[in-house]
Amino acid sequence: MQSQIEQQLERLDVLAQTLQPGLIALVIAMIVAEIVLLKFKGQKLNHKSGAVSLLSGLFVFGLEALADVVFYFSVCYWLYHHRLMELGFGWHIWLLCFVLYDLMFYVSHRLQHEVRLLWCFHTAHHTTEEMRLSSAVRGSMFDFIYNPPFFIWMCLLGIHPLMFIAVRSISRVWGVLEHIHPSLVGKLPLLNKVLVTPDVHRVHHGKNIQYLDRNYGEILSVWDRLFGTYEEYHEPPVYGILKPIDAENFFAIQFQPLKELLQEVKREKKLINKIKLMLKPPGWSADGNHTTAKTLRKHTFARQL
Repeated sequence: MQSQIEQQLERLDVLAQTLQPGLIALVIAMIVAEIVLLKFKGQKLNHKSGAVSLLSGLFVFGLEALADVVFYFSVCYWLYHHRLMELGFGWHIWLLCFVLYDLMFYVSHRLQHEVRLLWCFHTAHHTTEEMRLSSAVRGSMFDFIYNPPFFIWMCLLGIHPLMFIAVRSISRVWGVLEHIHPSLVGKLPLLNKVLVTPDVHRVHHGKNIQYLDRNYGEILSVWDRLFGTYEEYHEPPVYGILKPIDAENFFAIQFQPLKELLQEVKREKKLINKIKLMLKPPGWSADGNHTTAKTLRKHTFARQL
């Protein structure tokens, strides 16, 4: 007779095996449905940019799935085998898994904006100059290398890998929905107090000075409020990045930021400055003429006084 834990593991295994492909199909259906609705409403869409977003998504999720099967799942199970605590599968552990995952998403996302090397990869996601569901899957083909280590330690704590996979999959669907076109979902002020709604995330994608490096959360907006990175929607965001990259060129969005960083590192003579160029925020300069988001915000607000 199977133990209760074995039965729970079987159900989790079935959930994990059906959830991921099912949610991928759901996301594809949502992207197609949004395009149809926007066409019906007469909205102009950049189809070349949209195609680059979908191609990027194919690489992002394809390489991640391959890395999961070949490497990360094994690491997760090894960590779980050496887990520090026996947490089980109660509802409160599911809640713990979700809270930890969402917190680590905030940490990972914030570092991708505040560490130049990581920003070189994350830039791809921000190059789009329109907000719609296909923009959500525009990412870096190198995400599978640097992103998982922020999360897989949860298995060492005692979170079962299958539970982690389920929470990650469901959270990502919300992350896709945050990118829905503004004409389809407007402001949701009551939900904004707790959740990252589409208008909260639109602020994150704005290159308006007051919107730079703000609203990093995926589902809960409390992390941004707690750590001082929350920004209300004050004016329509201008989407994109300060130093434009051709949003219709797949190779440009994937490789140009890293190429530019390596060129700067090569030109810099001092080793310490080479390291700082990679680890300091985007816009940091060895000569002190910084154009970081923090510096730009400070100068802009100073002029307004």
